[in-house]
Amino acid sequence: MQADQAVFNWTKQWYPIASEMDLDPLIPHSMMLLGKKLVLWRDGENAWHCFEDACPHRKVPLSEGRVEEGELQCGYHGWRFNGEGRPTFIPQLRSVDEKAEQNACNSSRSCAPAYPTQVQQGLIWVWAESGGDAFLESTQRGPVVNPLKQTTPPDQFTSSYINYVRDLPGGFQEWIENMTDQSHVSWAHHTAAGNRHGPKQGYFKAISVEEKPGVDGGFNFVFDWTANSKTVNEDTTFEFIPPVYSGFTVKGGRFCLWIYAVPVSESCTRLIINAGGNFPKPKPASGLKGLKARLSPQPLIRSLLRQLRWAPHLQLNAVNDGDIVFMHQQTRNNREALGTDFKHHYYTPGGSDRGVMAWRKWLAEKGGSGPEYLGGESAESYRADSGRLDRRALLDRYTQHTVNCKACSQALKQVQLARKGLVGSGVAAFLALVAFLGRGSLLLSAGPITSLAAAAISAVAFVQLQRLENQFIFTDWVNHEK
Repeated sequence: MQADQAVFNWTKQWYPIASEMDLDPLIPHSMMLLGKKLVLWRDGENAWHCFEDACPHRKVPLSEGRVEEGELQCGYHGWRFNGEGRPTFIPQLRSVDEKAEQNACNSSRSCAPAYPTQVQQGLIWVWAESGGDAFLESTQRGPVVNPLKQTTPPDQFTSSYINYVRDLPGGFQEWIENMTDQSHVSWAHHTAAGNRHGPKQGYFKAISVEEKPGVDGGFNFVFDWTANSKTVNEDTTFEFIPPVYSGFTVKGGRFCLWIYAVPVSESCTRLIINAGGNFPKPKPASGLKGLKARLSPQPLIRSLLRQLRWAPHLQLNAVNDGDIVFMHQQTRNNREALGTDFKHHYYTPGGSDRGVMAWRKWLAEKGGSGPEYLGGESAESYRADSGRLDRRALLDRYTQHTVNCKACSQALKQVQLARKGLVGSGVAAFLALVAFLGRGSLLLSAGPITSLAAAAISAVAFVQLQRLENQFIFTDWVNHEK
């Protein structure tokens, strides 16, 4: 790279770090971005704020505090901060010397470093630098939101869904690379999203790669992937817009999948996934049809779909499970070859890797070889001293997704409650059987048969719910078993 060539600045950027619908606005939330520990919270006027997750008093985590009277309060000594990060209440000083408290609150040393924050398309975005200059610079550009909603034709409407977030082991560079290469789907995601036994399972035709001008431009990769799905993957465009946007758009814009790969730390990447498309607007209705349209249950349906987000989330969990082991170990292998030219580090003879090499080229020539992380953490091994991979920790759906997803955590509680109910009904059916037999009823008479059937149904339903519960917590993905 030439010395005078511009390089992408990874910190003067907006990053999506959370889905607003999944965050409890009444409590602070611990976050991480580029290795920086942050706290996200909402004030009394429903505005979200992001601070460094360290109280200026004694550097304890503010995320362990609470939101009180619309301000963030440290749980260790009760210091309270407004949305600008300035303290408004220091109880240890106010109780003995209010003037001393006022002087302390006016000191720059008492302020929590604040990061610009905004909400766009249901996501909470944070600027990756703090301070006065950051608040000014962050107004000069907006977040890279899904462009589909911005280019919807007048006679169409855009529908989006899923809103899936999961923190995944593996580096940011490797996860972006994974998305540029959809030729792996038939193999890594067999039974979940692909089929390695199809008649054209290896078919993947690269059509073009277009590098956009400037360090902020990114690139497009157009390919034909009809072996996996004739209806979805003909003339698909993969688009990368820095810092984190990756989008798949099918020819004609009839379907779009947009993914944000957020660099949480050197060894963890947060994927935020949504899907949608442009659809024709219904023609205006009049008379009785218009009345019927106004009385339609669309709000109820939308609410129901919002609650049932857990169903596509389980599908996406299965898809990501197929990649995690690969991404984790690839990240470690690539870190060991840090600084290597990927033209020589990888052997990529086929056109299916043109998107991969376009990404690596952009990183080398414009991306400064990728973001830097505070603390310089190394990729976690997830291996015991014996070398055995801790697959349960690596593929931990509960910690990586469910506990932070309102829809999935609620669904899990309902499944667990239903299982407890089935235990009770099974015990009741067994006791009824014992009672019937104790009164001298024949085993094949109506009472005992009904009790046996109820017990059997409870047992089968219990097993099925146990399998469903595991999908929210941990399901091992062993590729050679698929």
